[in-house]
Amino acid sequence: MPHYLLFVLSALGGAVFALTTGWLLGRRRVPAPEGDSGNGLSLVGAVLLSSFILLTGFQVAGSWSALGNARSGTYDEARALTDTYWAAGGLAPADRDAVRGLLRTYTGDVRDIEYPQLARGRTSPATWEALDQVRAAVRSATAARPEEQAAKTAAQASLATVYETRSDRAAAVTAGIPRVVWVAMVVSGAFLLTFPAVLGLTAAPRHLVAVGFAGAAVAFAIVLAAQLNQPFRQPFGVGGAAFRSAEARFTQLDTSRP
Repeated sequence: MPHYLLFVLSALGGAVFALTTGWLLGRRRVPAPEGDSGNGLSLVGAVLLSSFILLTGFQVAGSWSALGNARSGTYDEARALTDTYWAAGGLAPADRDAVRGLLRTYTGDVRDIEYPQLARGRTSPATWEALDQVRAAVRSATAARPEEQAAKTAAQASLATVYETRSDRAAAVTAGIPRVVWVAMVVSGAFLLTFPAVLGLTAAPRHLVAVGFAGAAVAFAIVLAAQLNQPFRQPFGVGGAAFRSAEARFTQLDTSRP
């Protein structure tokens, strides 16, 4: 399903829910509350609205922050891969070719194999193994000359950064807002849409239009928060652009340093 269609359907579903409940609850004309009763109901309505705004704002802000961190971490990982690729150029020719070939394999696996799985909330064990093969190749590389030893040390340091950023990415996949917050947000949104009828809003067309618009807005906000809660799920999630850029840099480094 196209992502824009999901938002359209959610808004329509929220509008239908609000219109249906508004029509059912507003068919019988209820006297408007007066005095202390009216003030109390108004206070309850304000609390419901504030609760929904607070929960939704907390969800969106937290998810947006996590999304930014995931994107930054992805580019940090790609940069560390490029540094490792560069450092590997100082190894003996056989070791250089082996390490660089494995780095290309890992980067391609992240882009083609792992990213579809990240959108489903998990990492790829095969891609972890591909990175372990890179580490093993760097560790077993010979370092007979000082420059080769320096290159090996630099490659190991950059590879450690790759592991660190990759672990952060794996943690971001499983992180998310607690389920109880989702339940509270949906419940408060539902009460918010049905409360106008309690205050005396009737099933008049103009009232139903207003309630329907509110229902569409509430549903849209909930679905938006849900989409942002997955940092690697489209349309807002982090894609594989950083790793495609890393592969382009690999090709440049192949011609700039033996």
